[in-house]
Amino acid sequence: MRTMIARGAVAALAATALAGSLAGSASARTAHTEKSASAQTVHTKKTVYSQKAKPTTKSIRLDAGCNFINNGRKKAGQACFKKSGDRVWIRDTARDGMRIEVRGSVNSHGTPGYRCYGNYKGGWQICNFDRKMAEGHVFLWYVNKWKGNKLKGTSGEKMMMTS
Repeated sequence: MRTMIARGAVAALAATALAGSLAGSASARTAHTEKSASAQTVHTKKTVYSQKAKPTTKSIRLDAGCNFINNGRKKAGQACFKKSGDRVWIRDTARDGMRIEVRGSVNSHGTPGYRCYGNYKGGWQICNFDRKMAEGHVFLWYVNKWKGNKLKGTSGEKMMMTS
């Protein structure tokens, strides 16, 4: 239990760093950053797996593995993570011109990152990260709403185990 709490705390710090690194929409993107400390140069490599959600006719049972984002008093979108198959379910519930995204990470370094984005089509959409996510790790994720390239809101964070 302590290990899971420690992983979650470290993952929360990584999520803050991850939020700024997920703006692109490539399917898997790697960026190099350099920091200069005295005479040393540190290279970090970030990979982000990004998927456009695919429509489905299925619906999902809303439970503790789901998260919501509001637009004032109304619900703007919802998302659920199901560890069986490491799938992200996403649904935009408001015709407000904004898109809903799920962003998250599975380790303390914020890499790899995961991004699932959809559009308003009136139903659930799915991103499948089964072959991309490490097994038995904590997936720290949250829901964002975007208008163009501007972040308009972020939900609270959720932590779920991958399988």
